[in-house]
Amino acid sequence: MPPIRERLQQLWTTARRIPGRAARGRERVRLPLAAHVALMVVVAVLVLACLLWLLTSDRTSPLSASPDDQTTLETIRLAFYAVAGLGGVIALTVAYRKQRLNEGESEREQARLFSERFAAAAEQLSSERATNRLAGIYAMAALGDEWDAGRQTCVNVLCAYLRMPYEAPPPRHERDAGPMEAYWPVVEERLVRHTMLSAIAERLRAEPFRGRTWHECDFDFTGATLDEADFDGAVFKGKVKFNYARFPRGSFDFGAATFMGPVSFRRAYFTGGRFFFDGTKCLGDFDFTEANVSGGALYFRYTTFRGDATSFSGSNFVGGTVVFEGCESAPVGRLRFDRVAFSGSQVSFTRMEPGSTTLSFADPAAWTHPPSLDESAMALAPGLRAPDPREATSVDGA
Repeated sequence: MPPIRERLQQLWTTARRIPGRAARGRERVRLPLAAHVALMVVVAVLVLACLLWLLTSDRTSPLSASPDDQTTLETIRLAFYAVAGLGGVIALTVAYRKQRLNEGESEREQARLFSERFAAAAEQLSSERATNRLAGIYAMAALGDEWDAGRQTCVNVLCAYLRMPYEAPPPRHERDAGPMEAYWPVVEERLVRHTMLSAIAERLRAEPFRGRTWHECDFDFTGATLDEADFDGAVFKGKVKFNYARFPRGSFDFGAATFMGPVSFRRAYFTGGRFFFDGTKCLGDFDFTEANVSGGALYFRYTTFRGDATSFSGSNFVGGTVVFEGCESAPVGRLRFDRVAFSGSQVSFTRMEPGSTTLSFADPAAWTHPPSLDESAMALAPGLRAPDPREATSVDGA
């Protein structure tokens, strides 16, 4: 059995327990229906006895000192009216209990159907045929739209698929040089992964149905190899992790996206491709610590950092291009580049918002290829002096 199928079946086994636990959590301790009806009958008898005693006793009857037959008859009739009312209450109780039982049965049936759909979608995702995997993506996404209790589980399955081992296909000119049949499996897998990312992004851009969007979900792409994604305008309210992820090539657009929760690229590897964070709003913590940039391009143009912790500390900029233009952080905020190795990347800071942030370059690990800072950036880096090209390894930083 392929490893991906084993992983998906493990996720399915875990998710299958969710409906049962949720249903048990909603259930309350109830009396059996027969006991409930018997209790109501006892109450009715007690009420009848009390009415007869109150209305016919010489000591308690307010009607007359010595009730006659007509009074007794009216009293009995009144008592039977009361009993009839209690009988109606019993009937309503039985009907209510039946309705609750029917609702519970309906919920269990719905949970069973969701579970069956989940199993079918997971089975499709584990197929060796790309067409079946594509169908599984749409089936799992549609299930996540409808299944409130299992939406996060559906998201976890899709993210787990993307975390599976994957090597991006070589560029087209290299593929054209050899037999195309040799690259068909990896090209098909690339299409499957792109479709999966597109399905996720589509549900993060708008709210077609209140309570049925994926904005509140957490997304874990830890260790995934991604070669293209378009999250332009997406809204993330949960946690987003790209820790240890690899980006070998392709285009990644987070323009105008909003991260309301924490987002992390800790120890991610950027070896190619282009990243766009143009106009992106990071309202939670932004963790870019110990990331490795050796190729491609990252654009942080007019990006807003509002979290308490925004850090690029410990990162290695050894190649490629990194542009920080017009960025701003929280009031009296700080963009930390402490212990960063500037040894090959073309890093530039331009048009930084005055008074909105502070740049920190304390204890650089390497300064052989220092960043380029214009006047606005230099004003936000107290204690940093313009580097001398002849100085290769040291700089004062705050």
